[in-house]
Amino acid sequence: MRYADCASESHNEKAFCELMEQELSNLGIPFERQELSSQVVTDGWNILARVPGKADKKPFLFVFHLDTVAPGNFVETCIEDGRIKSRGNSILGADGKLAIAVVMEAVSRLLAAGEMNRPVEMLFTVCQELGLHGGKYADYSRIESEEAVVIDHYVTGEVLIRTPSRLYLNVELIGHEAHVIRDAELGVNALKAAVEIIHQIPTGRITENQSINIFDLVSLSPSNAVPKYARFDVEIRSFGEAIRKEAKEKIHRIVTDTAERMGCRCNIREELDVPEADFSENTDLLERMAAIYEKTGIPMKLARSFGVLDATCTNQLGIRTVPIGLNIYHSHSAREYVVVDEMKKMLELAENIIRYF
Repeated sequence: MRYADCASESHNEKAFCELMEQELSNLGIPFERQELSSQVVTDGWNILARVPGKADKKPFLFVFHLDTVAPGNFVETCIEDGRIKSRGNSILGADGKLAIAVVMEAVSRLLAAGEMNRPVEMLFTVCQELGLHGGKYADYSRIESEEAVVIDHYVTGEVLIRTPSRLYLNVELIGHEAHVIRDAELGVNALKAAVEIIHQIPTGRITENQSINIFDLVSLSPSNAVPKYARFDVEIRSFGEAIRKEAKEKIHRIVTDTAERMGCRCNIREELDVPEADFSENTDLLERMAAIYEKTGIPMKLARSFGVLDATCTNQLGIRTVPIGLNIYHSHSAREYVVVDEMKKMLELAENIIRYF
């Protein structure tokens, strides 16, 4: 609850960075800041901490993200009916902070009892919710681990074996400005063309392998002028390159054909922001994790998620990674909560991962 009460919306993680440094200091855990300069727009920084373990053991890595989505600047936590939630119209921030709290509690208990096994590295990243920015620009040369666990999914017991690619399309429409009274017939309304295009693009969960979202429609114009310019963005999350390519080409055709029909010029820029990740190849890690879940008394289920995770960054760099979940309800909304009784099992799971992974 103390972590959730410390505001850390993306771009503004400084206060929570400082709180986590104090937490690490209180436990005697050495850490270092990773300043991100102009690469990431934030007042915070990544933190890399190292929890000592047995000298003959290789370390493994936990990755957490410090930032939360908006609205998260005025969180006031409370417990009602056995649930931790926010009193007001803010998110709780359990997406990110629940995993940090559970693992920090587990580490503090095992350190106090002298029961640490492998050394544990912990990477705390900023601006994850905006596109894994902290994870993309972390200094991995400072990390010794060859294996990682990322807790950034919403269901206790689910272990992710695939996450999707994320492709952004930026669409620009350029029409012709004209006065709406004197010579409206000379104008070409770029905003109207944009809306016509958007109407033709399917959105939401298109299939079990794809979701599409349209956002950030912008067209600034005085009220007495036909809008000359409009833009909007499309996010495409896909499992499978062929599925992504087909969706991209379909949207390209809709944009170009409609723009031509309505007399606009168009530009389409694309960025593959996050590649698809396949964690199923890390079979020995999954087998070890299955034994830990069995020891903890939690049924383990292999799953996919449409979320994008820092796990993609680590796995892509050769730090073989297992992404797992802890129960969070209605994440990214003011209805977000976690159940206190369920956290006891989460803590046991975290302790067993540190003991046996």
